[in-house]
Amino acid sequence: MAPSHTSTLPSPAREEGGHIYRVVATLCFALFFLLLPALAARAEMNIQEVKSKKGITAWLVEDHSIPLIAIRFVFDGGSAQDPAGKEGLVNLMTGLFDEGAGGLDSDAFQQKLDDAGAEMSFQAARDGTYGSMRMLSDQKDEAFGLLKLAVNSPRFDQAPIDRIRAQVLSGILANERDPNTVAQQRWLRAIYGEHPYSRSDQGTKGSLTSITADDIRAFHKANFARGGLHVAVVGDIDAATLGKKLDDVFGDLPERQTLAPVSDVTPKLGQQLAVNYDLPQTSLQLAWP
Repeated sequence: MAPSHTSTLPSPAREEGGHIYRVVATLCFALFFLLLPALAARAEMNIQEVKSKKGITAWLVEDHSIPLIAIRFVFDGGSAQDPAGKEGLVNLMTGLFDEGAGGLDSDAFQQKLDDAGAEMSFQAARDGTYGSMRMLSDQKDEAFGLLKLAVNSPRFDQAPIDRIRAQVLSGILANERDPNTVAQQRWLRAIYGEHPYSRSDQGTKGSLTSITADDIRAFHKANFARGGLHVAVVGDIDAATLGKKLDDVFGDLPERQTLAPVSDVTPKLGQQLAVNYDLPQTSLQLAWP
């Protein structure tokens, strides 16, 4: 079997954080798609700025045509914060918020989510840790209560850590035989060098095994703070009610984050790369400034 080749032409670094309006636009855009079937018939949408008594700001698109509420939020600081040798920490953490919180273990927490008719998810990006929940408006008290537990009191029990870690490791092994992923990782290393942007959000087989529950708890404490929080909400809820829910869910978090600075990076442009791999498939990627 002849080896195939993957070639790339790199582009400069993407700007993934920093400007609040870009963050808000991204959050609102994602939420519109969560409720798109119900909102499609609306000629225009009014985005309200809601500020809670504890100073938490959210952007709200109020719509009472269907009994659903969707909330999406992001904390500044994502996988670029992974310590050296523990790459994949933030990604691993985001898989654990529905695996037990407060007095509820994994099974009990997920049963409560089902009972409330709610869907919750978290995701790691380079410069942000995202969370979202979609719920029935007549069960918003139960759903927001579970979100409060997940945000403030995640358990990070060892058994779920081991299970989610195994799932991530399985994905890493699969990606080693995926030409697009191989090309993307080589591309990142070529243009970013040793900068945190060159690393995979998932980490490596070696780095994942070194991550402990204490590592995850330490990052959660440093990252989940009101000062780095951005929130958008769409659906069947008014501004006054939302303000109270914002304080209930996020109001007890620390005021300030304690994140490591991420330095600027000058991409190394003008390269052409070829990656040989023993698979009967060729993938070509091109990128320009």
